[in-house]
Amino acid sequence: MMNTPKDNYSVDLEVFQGPLDLLLYLIRKDEIDIYDIPIARITEQYMQYVEMMQCLNLELAGEYILMAATLIRIKARLLLPRDADDLEDADPRQELVAALLEYKKFKEASEILREKRLMEERIFTPPAVDGNRKSKVILSDSTTLYDLLTSFRDVLERIGKDQFYEIQPEELTVEDRIRRVIEVLADKDSVAFQELFMDVPRKLVAIMTFMAILELARVHRIMIRQSLPFSEVRVYRGDRFDEDKLDSEIVDQISVV
Repeated sequence: MMNTPKDNYSVDLEVFQGPLDLLLYLIRKDEIDIYDIPIARITEQYMQYVEMMQCLNLELAGEYILMAATLIRIKARLLLPRDADDLEDADPRQELVAALLEYKKFKEASEILREKRLMEERIFTPPAVDGNRKSKVILSDSTTLYDLLTSFRDVLERIGKDQFYEIQPEELTVEDRIRRVIEVLADKDSVAFQELFMDVPRKLVAIMTFMAILELARVHRIMIRQSLPFSEVRVYRGDRFDEDKLDSEIVDQISVV
């Protein structure tokens, strides 16, 4: 019987920085004027990402749900008819735009500080990281986890609805998908993200594969990169890639699946 990751497995990703970060990503991706946000379209896209995060059982903070409610409230206010006297009232999007502009300012400042830190690291090598410290998923500078979710959404749309014709029970775990990713990269330096989902085109398997990719990236077995922002996502061998061995650290974490 195929194990279901949603009930037994969760992924805590510190790279998700909050709902404003997701909204800013959607605005940049679609080249939207931040002062004239199409609320209906941005709300629909935002909800798609929230539903995907819930489907993957990612650690979803309450602020994401609060932002969803805020977007729906703004959308409702824009759809309601207004009298001529109300036309001069403030745009219901104004508060959201102000928050996004403020967040964008601090995000750009943090990126400048990060670039300076990287320059310093080229000169001074920081001390080794404590082995007990929790590691994070490592992505290239131009790639975010929202880019991964975008690519994963394309995978799910291509798979379509599952049709079940199988009679014999099938055993499949996240560990199996980790081994599958390692096998694909055994004789290649890199592979397209989409290619890792092509062998078994079913949604449950796709979810397990996505979790496997995140785990391998977290322990530096693979690297995830884009040549340009919003371009094709590719998966590369990481510093700790070893096709003959599966890290005990990964096995321990997925043993509950």
